[in-house]
Amino acid sequence: MNIFTVPYSSRHFYCRPDTSLNRDSNDYFCPDGVNRLAAAVFIYVRASKAGKSVSSKFAGRYYTTAGTGVQFYAPELEDACSHESWWISRSLDNSTFLLGDEHPAEELPEVIKEKINAAFETVSRHVSFRTGDYVAIEIEPPITVPETECTFTINGKVLNIIR
Repeated sequence: MNIFTVPYSSRHFYCRPDTSLNRDSNDYFCPDGVNRLAAAVFIYVRASKAGKSVSSKFAGRYYTTAGTGVQFYAPELEDACSHESWWISRSLDNSTFLLGDEHPAEELPEVIKEKINAAFETVSRHVSFRTGDYVAIEIEPPITVPETECTFTINGKVLNIIR
């Protein structure tokens, strides 16, 4: 399973590893050596069938529901001269949370469907996706997370950051 993520205000994407998906708890344990975190809220869809080179016009055939989530990353690990450091900062274990508020795709506002469909086209132009892969589209600029242990409530779900 892949998590293809389109950053806020970007026409590009990157792939988060499946180990970044937090499946078991509402707690995020900040790794040792990471002092600063950022959080990005996203809309996600899960591919209901495999695809390659899917036009945005047909992307709606490849997902049935959409939900929201939040992903944490460590901007302090990024080095402007290194693409690897950028990827590492966004690949932290258990740093992607799906908030469990999925809605049928046909109920989504048209502007959201257009963003999702454009993301499907962008991703599938370069890589094939399989049933079960996620496409996540950041919908707001990332925010800085306080440097102490804290609790977030997002769409009714409580997330705890433990340092």
